[in-house]
Amino acid sequence: MVGSAVSPVMVGRADEIAALRAAYAQARSARPVTALVSGEAGIGKSRLVTTVVRALPGDPLVLSGGCLELGSEGAPYVPFVAVVRDLVRRLGRDQVAALLPAAGSTLGDWLPDLGPAPARYARTRLLEEMLALISQVAQAQPVVLVVEDLHWADASSRELFAYLVRNLADATVLLIGTVRTGELATGHPNRRLLAELGRGRDLVRLSLGPLEHQDVAELLEAIDGRPPDRSRTGAIHRRSGGNPLFVEALSTTDEASAADLRTLLLDRITDLPDLAHQVLSALAVSGIRLTDEVLGEVTGLPETQLLLALKDLAGRDLVVAGDEGYAIRHDLIREAVYASLPPALRRRTHARYAAGLAARTPDSTALADHWTAAGEFEQALPAAWRAADRAGRQNAYDEQLHLLELVLARWTQVAAPSLLIDADRTTVLEQAAAAAFAAGKSAAGVAHATAALAELDPESQPLRTARLLGLRGQSQSRVDGNGWDDLEHAVALVPPGSSDALRSRLLSALGFVGVATHRLEQSRQYAAEALTLAERLGDDGLRAPALLVLAALDGMDGVFEPAMRTYAEARRAAESAGDEHTFLTTFQWEAGLMEAMGLYEQGAELAHVGQRAAERLGRTRSRGSMLANARAIHLRFLGRWDEAVGVVDEALADGPPPLYAAFLRLAAADIARCRGETDRLELLFRQVSEFARHAAGAAEAKAEFAVQRVAWALEQGEADLADRILGELLSVAPATWPTHEVLRLAVLGARVQRVRRAAAPRNRRVAAESADRLAELARVTDTVRAATPALTAYRLTFQAEAGSGDLPSWDAAVTAWRDLGNRYETALALTGAARVALASNNRPGARSRLREARALAAELGAAPLLARIDDITAHGRLGDAAQVPVRNDFGLTRRELEVLRVLARGRSNPQIATELFITTNTVATHVARILVKLGVATRTEAVARAHDTGLLDG
Repeated sequence: MVGSAVSPVMVGRADEIAALRAAYAQARSARPVTALVSGEAGIGKSRLVTTVVRALPGDPLVLSGGCLELGSEGAPYVPFVAVVRDLVRRLGRDQVAALLPAAGSTLGDWLPDLGPAPARYARTRLLEEMLALISQVAQAQPVVLVVEDLHWADASSRELFAYLVRNLADATVLLIGTVRTGELATGHPNRRLLAELGRGRDLVRLSLGPLEHQDVAELLEAIDGRPPDRSRTGAIHRRSGGNPLFVEALSTTDEASAADLRTLLLDRITDLPDLAHQVLSALAVSGIRLTDEVLGEVTGLPETQLLLALKDLAGRDLVVAGDEGYAIRHDLIREAVYASLPPALRRRTHARYAAGLAARTPDSTALADHWTAAGEFEQALPAAWRAADRAGRQNAYDEQLHLLELVLARWTQVAAPSLLIDADRTTVLEQAAAAAFAAGKSAAGVAHATAALAELDPESQPLRTARLLGLRGQSQSRVDGNGWDDLEHAVALVPPGSSDALRSRLLSALGFVGVATHRLEQSRQYAAEALTLAERLGDDGLRAPALLVLAALDGMDGVFEPAMRTYAEARRAAESAGDEHTFLTTFQWEAGLMEAMGLYEQGAELAHVGQRAAERLGRTRSRGSMLANARAIHLRFLGRWDEAVGVVDEALADGPPPLYAAFLRLAAADIARCRGETDRLELLFRQVSEFARHAAGAAEAKAEFAVQRVAWALEQGEADLADRILGELLSVAPATWPTHEVLRLAVLGARVQRVRRAAAPRNRRVAAESADRLAELARVTDTVRAATPALTAYRLTFQAEAGSGDLPSWDAAVTAWRDLGNRYETALALTGAARVALASNNRPGARSRLREARALAAELGAAPLLARIDDITAHGRLGDAAQVPVRNDFGLTRRELEVLRVLARGRSNPQIATELFITTNTVATHVARILVKLGVATRTEAVARAHDTGLLDG
């Protein structure tokens, strides 16, 4: 028998060991910690975790489970099923069952011994029950929960792992995950998971690098029992790259025996007896731990021969034994063994393993995967169909979709597939469309629904067709904001009285899309009918989306308080029904209402609350990204630009759907434009432009993009280009645009005309074109009936830009923006007011407005606006005023000097207040102090004294 080549002790990793122990110490103080241990295959991640966990003080309860490479896309909750099974084995079935809901637990779907699971349950219920179970167990003793191989995690396990990380609170739990680096492609959802977890608090990241030369020497000494030869140590260190698994493999072989390091892993099985090789092959094919009983079934070996083979494999450190059976010691060895199997032997072994599974778990994903790997598609198809039904019952929609697509992929490779699964292809496509929609994979939902609709006759199957049209319309809406036609057609196929629940659901979906595409009157009609049907059925799941639409429409009509009450009721109903999409959308849309109301602080906080709810529910990438966008917009208006950009960057790192990513990039682009960050802006514009070119709908995103293009052309001094873009936009009549974008475009358009006229003051053609354009903009503005505080501010700014442009008009706009707390728009309006004041020779008024505008622009880092303000200051020769001493011979302050200069022109107190942008009471106070300081009794005497002493010479 070959001697052991496994080190009995762990070498190196002192810092990592200390970090894991410190994390456990923190967890014991009821501050849960997550540790992610990463590194290449064979680097010692599992060895590190096992070594540390085995020696932790306080008698922790260690629970562990691993993700599987085989079937990782279709088998939900694999590592956590193992964790619960481990818990039952340690505490006993009765004790674990006592910690679960008495009326039945969702975990019964994993382990039937825990009792029957409810027939249907909300996805969040399983997450919450698992959280509660771990939290309750941790009350009795510390818990260390280890999930191995997160790089292979299925979607549901990924979600549950993240859910525990985010929601374990005041529990003595250390959650450890291991992940193999180099396994995840860019954009892989598990890479996004690790990025998301990395932004959280109480996360310990341990990245294991290669062993140093001295560590390799210690490892070889521990294996051989004697100090190694220095030259041999150096050679093994070089060849292994410091990877402990390869060091162990090289320790028992000739240095030149294999050109490929991974081939070394196979060198140790070349001389295996046939029976041992047969057992090792069976373990490699299974990918999981196998009991003696199952191994006997797969290999066909009698018990005595099987035990001898296992003893031989354990002696060579190829196989390890545990409570749940036997497994190959390391995944790299398993992968090497599996890859070395002849294809025919591999297929036969998969078939034998599947035959054994069929009697035990007929609806498991593993069964479908093994029949597929065996090439037995007639067996794989019904197994995948049954597993898909089980995954759907567990709300594991990603896995359900994967299994249904497996069925579709093999449909033409078997005879009479419909008989095998007792369902036609249209049914499979229909279920795939529903699973894709539930999983947030909208493009796949559109494709599957389209394929199913091609096989249906609307006249003979109107309700089925309507359901599919509804799925396609809602999926399309999430892709690009479109889907109206499909949903309208679907509603027409479900007349009143035919299926009230389906009609209500479709009407609400139609109203939802109508809000996004600005079909407001139709949306209200549809949502009202949907609510009536929902109330008649007493169904919160139907009430919630109808209430959501009605709340949005009330907000657009300026009926704020009722809208907010309806949002609250929609949120309650959605939460009660487990409708996560509607629940989270209430936060997003109500935050939009607060934007219109100018409640930026409250809106930012509400969106943040919604973001946290999306994280808790595992919806960070979908609804969470739109809530991040809503929050970023409020932060942008508040002038908290760095914070807004951080929110956007975090959300984009999660890889949101294309439409949501476009909105996020637009929020960041607006800040980049205002800051003059040309390179970043151009990159963001290219990304949004690429999206807009391929998106069929997305009217709101395209409107925002169009407005920003006009603004950027104007910033670049390209007024004619800005006007050309403006003309193109107006020619397509932005009737479906959000009202605030319509008014924002009008303001920009008026600004463009002013700049064009200023550049060519005697050009009659430009003057005529500008007049026509302003009239057109005025007509567009008149179409906006709502009167929210934000819309009022835009309207006042348009009137100041396009109307008479007198100082009171500009000051009204300044007041509106200042009252809203929108610092950038306030600075812009102050700059416009200063320009008008300067044109009327009101130099003090111009100076005071520019001073405030400059302070705001400087705080924001709005470089282009700062440059514009400085340009006006220089051309108006207002800069010298900044050099006026704060005090003079009479002790007048700078503000008192400004009041005196305006007073000297014969202005009344209200007129002085208007010019200097201060209140009349403040003017009266300043005048009284001026009279005292100059030693005079009247305003006339004050002016005379000022002239005599040169106070007005500045």
